[in-house]
Amino acid sequence: MTYNSIKKITLSFIFLMIVLHLSAQENKFQIAIVGFYNLENLYDTVNDPNKNDEEFLPDGANRWTGERYKIKLNQMATAISRIGESTLKGGPAFMGVSEVENATVIQDLLNTEPLKNLKYGFVHYDCRDRRGVDVGFIYKKDRFKVLGSKSFPLITADTSFYTRDQLLVKGLLDDEEVYILVNHWPSRSGGEARSAPKRAAAADLTRSISDSLIKNQPNVKLIIMGDLNDDPTDASLLKHLKAKTNIEDVDKTDLYNPMNKLFKTGVGSLAYQDSWNLFDQIIVSYGITGKDFSSYKLFAAKIFNEDFLKQKSGAYDGYPFRTFVGGQFQGGFSDHFPVYLILARKIK
Repeated sequence: MTYNSIKKITLSFIFLMIVLHLSAQENKFQIAIVGFYNLENLYDTVNDPNKNDEEFLPDGANRWTGERYKIKLNQMATAISRIGESTLKGGPAFMGVSEVENATVIQDLLNTEPLKNLKYGFVHYDCRDRRGVDVGFIYKKDRFKVLGSKSFPLITADTSFYTRDQLLVKGLLDDEEVYILVNHWPSRSGGEARSAPKRAAAADLTRSISDSLIKNQPNVKLIIMGDLNDDPTDASLLKHLKAKTNIEDVDKTDLYNPMNKLFKTGVGSLAYQDSWNLFDQIIVSYGITGKDFSSYKLFAAKIFNEDFLKQKSGAYDGYPFRTFVGGQFQGGFSDHFPVYLILARKIK
């Protein structure tokens, strides 16, 4: 048995113990699953002159028909409805999404068979992204109440560059006030080094928003989530966002990145040229760390990489099963795996 096999078995055993512990304590603990998912090009089939959507039209390069759109919606909905199911079934209490064209596609998503009975609502703002996609936020109406929201555009030195806004949502998770900041930082298009300043600028904006909240409320419960197009150890995360990777180093003004532990084990949320990256991350403020579970606290961070989300054969065996593979429609899911946190608190 190889070292990697032993490591995978050990990690699986540890997670099983966590699940068994939570199940044994289900009469004492309340659980919330919160997640993030890059939906990979969730466009509708209608031409929007204000969006760069020509590739995803019935007569476009991808032959994006109504039938293909419905398949995509159902696949995305199936995945979302199952996130965190080994701990708590019924879909996340709330989650961020990225690469959605508009409010219509989010509403269509929530109207699908896997999600319509879960009674999700959503928050969305149109932005000026050059690819025509935005971020969004969905939430279970019986567990989360929206108190307010705001969209923050990223302004860079390149005035011709437009990217996704950062979406801040304030609300009540059950009866606890939380803030969620949904991100999709600039891609690595043009090369990692050349594009790094744009992600640094995005990280600076995220940090500025976070600092404003922490200054007013030192114990604020803030959850930062998104496709950051960088790994936990890259400069945008460590030097600009200043997300700590060791929980023992986290103070009241700090942010903690629990995804780094996963990254160190060699797992990721997307793969490229036989290498795994963990671009999809969820980062928390000091107020969600600690062992006092009288209010919601971080219990575990996970990647939802179940077999049904994976390519089953060929050169991309084990990779996320995409909608298009090699330019051909396959009816898969996304080129990213979802990520999620398990939050827990003692029942009062």
